[in-house]
Amino acid sequence: MSLYYLRHGETDWNAKNVMQGRIDIPLNEKGREEARKAKETLDRIPLALVIVSPLLRTQETAAILLKGRNVETRLDERILEQYFGDYEGLSREEKVYAEQKKKHFCRYPNGEGFLDCVYRVYSLLHELEDTMGDRNVLLVAHGGISRIVHSYFFDMEDEEFETHFMPNCGIVRYEWPHRRFPARQLPSKGE
Repeated sequence: MSLYYLRHGETDWNAKNVMQGRIDIPLNEKGREEARKAKETLDRIPLALVIVSPLLRTQETAAILLKGRNVETRLDERILEQYFGDYEGLSREEKVYAEQKKKHFCRYPNGEGFLDCVYRVYSLLHELEDTMGDRNVLLVAHGGISRIVHSYFFDMEDEEFETHFMPNCGIVRYEWPHRRFPARQLPSKGE
């Protein structure tokens, strides 16, 4: 099975370099055009399942991508963008954001941390790896979630994780099986 990951098309807040997080911003016209171009690539890929973040920008992107296709599609809150709490609506250039982004074991003020996000995204990826066999799956989600999905498949140093960037409507293909360890560890004899 291949897992395809696609980040939603551009929004006005992306264009202004503003933190969106869970704020429900629609695509702008450039984002719709990006989705139409990505559709040309995705139309050549047989998909068994498409999983979409419940936010408007991802649902709008998925609707454009899947127009004219009959593919099972479902929303899944596990790939909602990270909740940046008090920092949503701030410029990505803000010093407090840059400092917070390096604190992998701390939650954003009134938001969630990377580990919260990793937990929910990895649970979905484990489920897909266990159930989808040789069928292709597409996730339509967010830039922040893209780095977590990437970290599932590849080891990443802290700085690489912090700076990992996926462009709007960028598509990445990951190959299964991946997991080098079981999802559930059984106690060894003697424990």
